[in-house]
Amino acid sequence: MHKRQTNKSVSKLMSWLLALSCSYLSFSSALESDRDQELLWSAEGEMNTRIASGIKIIEMSESVIITQGSMEIRGDEATIEIDTNNNEVRRITVIGTPVLYQQQLDTSTNQVKGSSKSIAFYTDETDGTSIVELIGDAIIESPTSNIKCKAIVYIADLDLIRDAPGPCSGVFNSIN
Repeated sequence: MHKRQTNKSVSKLMSWLLALSCSYLSFSSALESDRDQELLWSAEGEMNTRIASGIKIIEMSESVIITQGSMEIRGDEATIEIDTNNNEVRRITVIGTPVLYQQQLDTSTNQVKGSSKSIAFYTDETDGTSIVELIGDAIIESPTSNIKCKAIVYIADLDLIRDAPGPCSGVFNSIN
């Protein structure tokens, strides 16, 4: 009995790893021009701003929408952190029930969509890639795969799921 359960677990793990590694083969990527666009936001509720340790912190509430090019994040509340030295956005955190994320991939009409209880959007300092962290009932739907996990770290520039703590489930869509 134990051997049968172990074989089933190994089989599930191998299937998951195959699906995850296949997502590395995707030829889609987020629009490069999105980075060069202005960051736009709107909120129906209050907005508060403060500065702490060289970071301008903007907090907003109620029906928050944040866009940059084709990237759009919608939620209940958001915090935007801006470096006061160079006026660059360091991190955007949005919480909601749920938070919704979408972004156009490459120059086609393909889109990636996601949702979770909170989303953090930032640029990785080591390689400059755009990171989207979905935390709490995280879902990513792209042309190549649909994955649901406890949390997902998604690299938008590569249409790649870097980390996905479980439990997870998903499907890999064949590319035609």
